[in-house]
Amino acid sequence: MFTVTTLLKLSLALLTASSTMVASLPPSNKPTLHRRVCYEGETTNLYCYTEESGAIPQEVSEDDIKYVASYLRSYGRQVRAGRLLTMGPAELGTCDEWTLYQRGSVMVTAKHLNDTANSAVLFEDVATTIDGGVGATDAQKAKAIIGCLSDGGSLGVMVNRTNPMYNSTTYVSNRYTPTGIVIKVVSSGQ
Repeated sequence: MFTVTTLLKLSLALLTASSTMVASLPPSNKPTLHRRVCYEGETTNLYCYTEESGAIPQEVSEDDIKYVASYLRSYGRQVRAGRLLTMGPAELGTCDEWTLYQRGSVMVTAKHLNDTANSAVLFEDVATTIDGGVGATDAQKAKAIIGCLSDGGSLGVMVNRTNPMYNSTTYVSNRYTPTGIVIKVVSSGQ
């Protein structure tokens, strides 16, 4: 038989165990686990969801893509040092995908490709992966997911390794790595 104290301790332990992932996501979008699908050969390279590549075009709005990237960038900047998206082995299994944000025709997910890595990247870098960066040139956009246009696509996070966060005491002491996270722009179904 459980006592109230035991139940409270158990609830607190469960809440604490999941707080890292939840705390790193935008407050208006609770994390949603989508699927555990591992694709053989899935990489961090830019992959556009075109018929020619054997994928299904997502028919997403470029304006919605830009909005979501802008939102995630703004969310990341709410913390002076920059807010991190963390995906660690304790929270996730192999190939889990989590919704980061959804608006209109677009849903952005993060997929953890390495279930042994304690991956962490700045939301600023997630946004740059989506739109090429603030004031991006056409060449920068072509290297980002927005370069896939309305087809949508996926790409490993484009990490700005010169950002001091990646060498901070917090980052190093948690043994984070900036590798292992793929960002996807897919249809929201709307």
